[in-house]
Amino acid sequence: MEWAKVKFFYETMLGSAGSTLTAASTAVGDYSVEYLYNMLETNMWLAADASSPQYIIYDAGAGNVMTADYLAIIGHNLKSAGAAIKLQYSDDAFSAHAWDAFAAFVPVTDKAVLREFSDPGGYRHWRLVITGAALAPYMTLAIWGSATALDYATASFDPHGVEIKASVNFSYAGCVTGVHARYAERSMTLVFNDADADLYDKVKQWWETNGLRNFFVAWESANSPSDVWLMRPDARFLNPLKAGGLYRDISVQLRGRKE
Repeated sequence: MEWAKVKFFYETMLGSAGSTLTAASTAVGDYSVEYLYNMLETNMWLAADASSPQYIIYDAGAGNVMTADYLAIIGHNLKSAGAAIKLQYSDDAFSAHAWDAFAAFVPVTDKAVLREFSDPGGYRHWRLVITGAALAPYMTLAIWGSATALDYATASFDPHGVEIKASVNFSYAGCVTGVHARYAERSMTLVFNDADADLYDKVKQWWETNGLRNFFVAWESANSPSDVWLMRPDARFLNPLKAGGLYRDISVQLRGRKE
């Protein structure tokens, strides 16, 4: 069984300079389609109704092309709505050409969805197509772009590590009198010892581009494709040089709310 390298999914064309993102329909209220790429879990896009198809349409702008090899979605009702999704790209604003990046599928859960595919090359026009929904579909975050494959971690870690954030009350005698669980938090520490300059450059680029925002992580997408977490990094970036500066020991601490 061959494992996949740890992958980060943070680079996205959505919101790029000169681009636009529009939805075929949006419900009345605070449901802007631009919430899909702000990487916050406080707002969502909601379609006006269950009509089919629904489109989320990206235009890179005149003279611009963008590439992609993944689609990631979280905070949605696509499975419950029975909706199928696919990503398309075009060189003519979908007037005559609309090529599928992958075949349409219905998510098996309302939790995070990740679909990787072969990069078709640069195109100006991309769109997410939602069909067959029995309910008005919604999504909190939905991005597509280019994945960053890091390496195999050199230290063991638990990708399913969870800490319950709760307030626990005790009696004078030490008996539990009440528990108020607020949420469950995932945590994961990725260590890459003796990392070369290429790996460090990838990690540094992620840190400088993404900052402290949420992003998607797949610890082993080949054999655990459903293990896709929305996480955020620790505020400190410290990866010391070793062996006279030829290598580094890289450590990345991540946390995120468990769905």
